[in-house]
Amino acid sequence: MFGENLKPIAVPCVVCRTWIAMRLDEEDLARHSAGVLVQVAFTDRAGVPYLNAGERELLISGVCDECWPLLCPASPLEYD
Repeated sequence: MFGENLKPIAVPCVVCRTWIAMRLDEEDLARHSAGVLVQVAFTDRAGVPYLNAGERELLISGVCDECWPLLCPASPLEYD
């Protein structure tokens, strides 16, 4: 728990179907699956997140860093 026993896992992107590998604590994943916010579940004992923003978003929405800008452009003018 709290990022101490990191194990490799792979999560698929729902858009491009690419598998993204990351290392996380299985107990933290179980806490997140039980309803704990991803920002809280994947932190070390000091409260610092050990997953980057892209990895957290992949766990929340299933969308990888490469596909996110295609679905949600930064500029409102890019929406068609």
